[in-house]
Amino acid sequence: METIQVNVSPGLARRLQPYQDELSRLLEWGLRHAEETAAIRPKAKPGSNELAVQKQVIAALHQAGAIGPEPEVTAHYLAEREGRAWQPIAAAGKPASEMIVEERDNRTWARA
Repeated sequence: METIQVNVSPGLARRLQPYQDELSRLLEWGLRHAEETAAIRPKAKPGSNELAVQKQVIAALHQAGAIGPEPEVTAHYLAEREGRAWQPIAAAGKPASEMIVEERDNRTWARA
C-alpha cells in the first residue's frame, strides 16, 4: 500500500472524517465512476467544431430514448397519416360522456 497526500477544503475534511478507515475504497469507487463517465461521454475529434459535438450528443440521447425523433421525421409521419381515415377505438362499456354526466350527478357538494 502506498501513501499519498491530498489537499482538501476544511469542509470536505470534516465530511470525510467519519470515513477515514474507508478512504481508499471511496477513492477507488469515485475513480471508477469518473472513468465510466469519461467512457460514456462522446469523444470530440481534434479539430471538430461544436456542431459536430452537438450532433454526437443528440444522437446519443436519441439512442438512449431520452429525446424523441427529429421534427422532420415527425412531420413526415403525420403527413403520411393525413390522407388516411381515422377509425375510432372500439371499447366496451358506457360512453365517456355518460360516465361524466353520472359523475357530475353523484357529487354531493354540487347538489346544494
